[in-house]
Amino acid sequence: MGNTKIKLSSSALKFMQKNGITDVTFDLCRAEPKGFLKEIEPVYQAPADASGYRYFVVEGYHIFVARDIKILGPLTISTEGIWRFKQLFLDGAGAAVSFWIFEEN
Repeated sequence: MGNTKIKLSSSALKFMQKNGITDVTFDLCRAEPKGFLKEIEPVYQAPADASGYRYFVVEGYHIFVARDIKILGPLTISTEGIWRFKQLFLDGAGAAVSFWIFEEN
């Protein structure tokens, strides 16, 4: 997907403005400490080394998406959760699932 574009939902824009967020990194993390399922996690800063990320500028915001995140369709940054548990969510992307339980990635 060489010409991938990202949209910002109105709720994501409000969330980012309210919290002073200018950089967002979407990365993969393990869903559980010893588990093999991964989920996409937002981090509200730029990565130290951006070489492993796709980079986008969306409405003046800097967005980094890990290259190992699978893009499934059009990408939209929205919010999920409520109150203190609200966070940004990358819609249109997924984590590649590995069923090989001995894999260390």
